[in-house]
Amino acid sequence: MQDDSGFYAPLHYQQLWLWLGLLLVLLVAAWYAWVLWPARPEKTARLEAVARPTLDTLRNTCVAAIQATASDADAGRLPEREAHQRLSFLVREFAGSATGLPITSMTLEELRGHGLADLATGIARIYPNEFAPMPVQTVSQSAVAARQVVLEWN
Repeated sequence: MQDDSGFYAPLHYQQLWLWLGLLLVLLVAAWYAWVLWPARPEKTARLEAVARPTLDTLRNTCVAAIQATASDADAGRLPEREAHQRLSFLVREFAGSATGLPITSMTLEELRGHGLADLATGIARIYPNEFAPMPVQTVSQSAVAARQVVLEWN
């Protein structure tokens, strides 16, 4: 029926559409929350703890490699210059694994700047033998210097 003024009362929507709209908004919000949720750090922290070797393991591995390099040089299987370079690299690799820093590409000043003065001093004892035309000291002496740096690392 029509009013005298010609006004028709609005039709009421069924409540089903209201609840479906709210459910749709809730689902979209939940999807955004799931997609944008940050990675779970507790899982990655456990993986890093398992994958990272202990300092004693690193130390033992490095000392064994230093001994093998000195033995190879003494037996003549490795030229002296390469032996000195390998000793320097082994010490740097050990320190890099222990600290997580890119030690193999750092200069002595950068090492000192990171608070690794003992490491820089130990590597400086091996440097002249790596770059001089004639080695200043024997491979055994450089191996002792490298071993000392590794064993005194804390």
